[in-house]
Amino acid sequence: MNIKRGEMMRNRDSEIMKKWIDAWKNAGASLQEIKRNELQADDYYQKNLPLLNQMLHYAFDHRTDRLSSGLIELQQIVMKWHKKKSEQEDNVQ
Repeated sequence: MNIKRGEMMRNRDSEIMKKWIDAWKNAGASLQEIKRNELQADDYYQKNLPLLNQMLHYAFDHRTDRLSSGLIELQQIVMKWHKKKSEQEDNVQ
């Protein structure tokens, strides 16, 4: 009789967990929809202008100067990759 009781409790616990998982899945979808609606609202920027200004000022005050855009470095990486790939293809043939 104790085995059946333990099994019933595990089944009940399993069902409760499934309900919690479903509830959180639904909550996540609902929260995403709420956030999307908030961001798409016509007055979003007007409501959040002070916060947005603070963020931009912080980014400006803590910026770092760059001597390049990174384009030259990217080109060098791509050239190395292309050269390595070409060498590998030559070795296969």
